[in-house]
Amino acid sequence: MVSTCDTCIKHQAKQPKEPLTITDIPEEPWQKVGTDIFHLGGKNYLLVIDYLSNYPEMALLSNMSATCVITHMKSIFARHGIPQIVHSDNGPCYSCREFQLFAQEYDFKHVTSSLLHPQSNGKAEKGVHIVKQLLKKAQDGKADPYLALLSYRASPLEHGKSPAEILMGRKLRTTLPYTTTRKHKQVRDKMKQLQKRQKVNFDKSSKSLKPLAPNEAVRVEDANIWEKRATVLEEVNPRSYNVKTEDGLILRRNRRSLLYTQKTMGPSEEQCDDNNTPPEPTTPVKDSVEQRDQSPIVRRSARSIKPPDRLNL
Repeated sequence: MVSTCDTCIKHQAKQPKEPLTITDIPEEPWQKVGTDIFHLGGKNYLLVIDYLSNYPEMALLSNMSATCVITHMKSIFARHGIPQIVHSDNGPCYSCREFQLFAQEYDFKHVTSSLLHPQSNGKAEKGVHIVKQLLKKAQDGKADPYLALLSYRASPLEHGKSPAEILMGRKLRTTLPYTTTRKHKQVRDKMKQLQKRQKVNFDKSSKSLKPLAPNEAVRVEDANIWEKRATVLEEVNPRSYNVKTEDGLILRRNRRSLLYTQKTMGPSEEQCDDNNTPPEPTTPVKDSVEQRDQSPIVRRSARSIKPPDRLNL
């Protein structure tokens, strides 16, 4: 005799598969994302994937606490914006009070899948599968895992657009040959016009400095004091020079921090170039006071002054 309980178990084991439920496609990128945690190579990772573009973001977790997961999700949201809906499973880091407060603070709707039914979070599960395959292939081929992830983000999907193009509106440059487009020409033209206006306003109170040549003598600014002497070696970048000090130290300084000097009377007497600001006094304050004390005393006139005849009260 078969018990009622055994009959129920057999009946449940023969349950047919339900028809596939089509997930609603969001209208905009990063409007709805799925998130999940996966384990690979003894490490735990957080995955966040966009429902429209399939663009994956991942982060290495130092621990499995909700605080660590939330911190990495905040970092991801700071790059791409806060989604309207975040879909996840019922893991401990997602079903806790701390994550609920995070959802309230960042103003997004948190939707969880059914227990023991990971297909409800299918987008994140598919993203985990893709990322795991990328990392495993990179590890087996001793390749760079970041380049593998970049290649997926920049590779066109079945509809012809890559995840990066859908999410960011541009192609990502990879190690493969890359062709630029003139899509952002208007933005670049406006930025150039803004730069020109800024330059005109800035140059009103500026003055061009004389370019320096190798072996020229200069003084190096240090805490608003032009005491250290040096010799110009070369110009490494526009307005940036390598100089060698008297004690053999090689420094790199901007032209504004180098004072061109021209020896005239002796090795210790120098004259500033017309294009430079005169150097600050290098004599210590104590020496200046001593020199002032040793300066000639100004004597008063020996002529007697006649007092007034009367006082006006």
